[in-house]
Order: sequence, then structure tokens, then C-alpha cells
Amino acid sequence: MRGRGGYPQGVRAVALLLLLAALACAACGPTSPTEAGGADVDPVAVLTVLPSPGQLRGEPAAPADADALQVALTGSPDPAIAARVRERRPKAAAVRTWSAPGGRELVAAVSVWDSHLIATGIGGDAAELLLSEDGARAWTPTGLPGSRGARVDAPGRREQRLSFAVGPNSLYVRSKGPVPRDVVARTLRRLILTTDAQQ
Repeated sequence: MRGRGGYPQGVRAVALLLLLAALACAACGPTSPTEAGGADVDPVAVLTVLPSPGQLRGEPAAPADADALQVALTGSPDPAIAARVRERRPKAAAVRTWSAPGGRELVAAVSVWDSHLIATGIGGDAAELLLSEDGARAWTPTGLPGSRGARVDAPGRREQRLSFAVGPNSLYVRSKGPVPRDVVARTLRRLILTTDAQQ
């Protein structure tokens, strides 16, 4: 049986469903750089659900001000970068750390911003600061398209940074020492899934 326009009713129904799905997806994301493109999450709640990875043992998630967030992003205090973070005015932020013998450290940070553009830039820029160091290379793990990362694998120096934004929420993972790459990638993936569930 054919519907209006000469197409079989089944084909027309499928086309209508696809159009509705496309419109629903379009409504989810930001339509301009100043829009959030999603709901704010509770950074402490997102970080609290993460399990301790392998032999790493962690501290509870804790709220972070701009200075603590900057240290989580880069690994050491930097007044100039901290000032830039303050200028962008994070709405909320939290940090959680894990460590193990042998100099292994894993840090996860979740922060909320006024727009998706800022959330993307904050984490991505912090990750890519690593590219100025000897032995550094860009890094996008398999299964995490859209993430921005960098890593250093040099004698006596190992660090990995990985970021992703969901709406106005910046998700960030950084490791130092012999922490496997899949641990860093898996931690970011869990942050993404938890943030998506709160949207």
C-alpha cells in the first residue's frame, strides 16, 4: 500500500522516524559557541563513582578552586595559567587522585563552565601543553574519538593527559609515572558515561 507521495507506507514511516531522531539530536548540542549544549553535572558526584584502578589507591573526590584545578590539569602550580582559569570562571570543579609505589599517580578532574566551547578548550589546551616537551606526541586513544590528548614516553619521564567535553562539562585525566595507557583511557571513558547519564 502506498501513502502520499507514492512511497510505500513502511518507507515513509522509517523516513519520518529518522527525521525525528535527527531533530532530537540537533536539539541536544550547542548551536553557538556561547551555548552550554547540555546540563551541568555535580563534579564531586561524577568523580565519586570511579573505582580505584588496579593497584592505585585514591583519595575521596573533593571540590577544587581555580588554583587546585590548575594544578590538577598541569601537575604543578603555574600562576599565569591559574589566572587564566580564574578569568574563565568555572562554575564548579572537583579533583580526585590515586597513587601507588614507583611514582605512579592518576588525577581526574571534572569542571563546569559557561559554554561547551570553554569546556572543550580548557581541557584540550591543558593536555596539549605537554606537546612542548621533548618526546611528546599527540594522543587520541582508540574508542575515544573527539578526545584531545598528549603523552610523553621518554627516559625517566612518563606523563599522559587526556580530555573530553560533554556539554559545559570538562572531563580530564592525567597520569605520571608507569601508569598503563588503557587505565587513563578507561578512566576518561567512565567519566564520559557517568556524565552522559546525568544529562
